[in-house]
Parts: sequence; structure tokens; C-alpha cells
Amino acid sequence: MSNWYEEVREKTEPIFQAIVQHDFIKDLMAGTLSKEVFGFYVNQDTLYLSEYTKVLSQVGIKCHEAEETQFYLESATGIIEVEKALHTLFLEKEYLSSEVSPTCELYNSYMSRIVNNYSVEVGLAAVLPCFSIYKEVGDYVLANQTNKSDNPYQAWIDTYAGEEFATSVAKAIEITNRYAETASAENLALMQEVFLKTSKLEWMFWDSAFKQEKWAI
Repeated sequence: MSNWYEEVREKTEPIFQAIVQHDFIKDLMAGTLSKEVFGFYVNQDTLYLSEYTKVLSQVGIKCHEAEETQFYLESATGIIEVEKALHTLFLEKEYLSSEVSPTCELYNSYMSRIVNNYSVEVGLAAVLPCFSIYKEVGDYVLANQTNKSDNPYQAWIDTYAGEEFATSVAKAIEITNRYAETASAENLALMQEVFLKTSKLEWMFWDSAFKQEKWAI
């Protein structure tokens, strides 16, 4: 398979369009997203990333080559540092909470289950949308906004539309494509399935933040 990512990415175009047309992203781009919604989002993102870094480390350890393992371990630690800076900037004390939203819990639990119970290539596919979709959203917002000088969320936008993040995303795609080349038909089907699901979970995460999702009972 020459380029697994390009093929599966075409299948997720409706999901990506739903994400960039979501009110969370539209309001973020306009700079009109409420502080309460963004505060809720950043807090849940902190809780999500505390588990995502563990999942990245686990999938990295399962990789066959040392440089691949190193990439995922460094990505895990790099995320901690970058997000710490963003959260210092945006996460005010009033929005701090240790309660994980239902969608955040679902996303983390799903990825952990996949990485721990399936082959390395399936795990790589599961963690990839958190890389690739954030880059595409950052690029989309940066290309379409008209308020770069006075958007209160510009630091967030610039982080995910930046060259450093783009380099990491390209590397994650390269590694996943490499494993797809030798994957069995069964694992290729699973790779597509989990990539589609975690792409949908990306939409669900922003939707849950916009609604400030709580446990129903």
C-alpha cells in the first residue's frame, strides 16, 4: 500500500468538514468563543492529554525501530511541555476540575483498549487523528481567519498551525504508512476502522466542550 494515510483521509473528509463547521471552531476562529466554553475545553484537554501521553508511550514501545520508539516517546514529553505552556496561558483556576467528561473518558478508554489489545499498526492508526486533525484544523483556521492581531485564542491557533507541529504530524503519518505497507488485510481493515472512530471522537470532543458536557446522573 503506497499511501495508506491518503486513502483513509479521503474517507474522513465529511468528518473534517463537520469539525470545521462546528460552532466551537467557527467561534474560535472569530474570537467570539466564550471564556467558559474554552476554559472547559482546556481543562478537559488537560485530562485527555495526561492519558494520551501514556498511550503514545505504549504504542512507541511496541514499534520495531528505535527511532520510531524515540519519536513517540519524545512526542509524549513534548506534548506535556507545549500543553503546559498553553494551559498556563488559558486555563484559569475557576475552570479547573478533576472530573473527566463522558466523551473524554470514552476517547481515552477507547485508545487505551486499542493500543493494549491490538497490533502496533492498529495502535498507530488509533492515535494518529489527534496529530493530523489538529494540524488540519490549525491550518484551516489560520488560512480563513481575518483577526490574527486581536483573536484572544491566537496562541492556540498558532501552535497547531506551526511548523514544529507540522513536522511531528508528517513523521507520525510516515511511520503509520510504513507499518501499513506490511500489514495484513485484517489489520488494514482494523486500521481504517479505528482511524475513523478516533476521527469521530475528535468531533465529539469539541462538541462536548461546546456543550460543557456533564454526566447525566
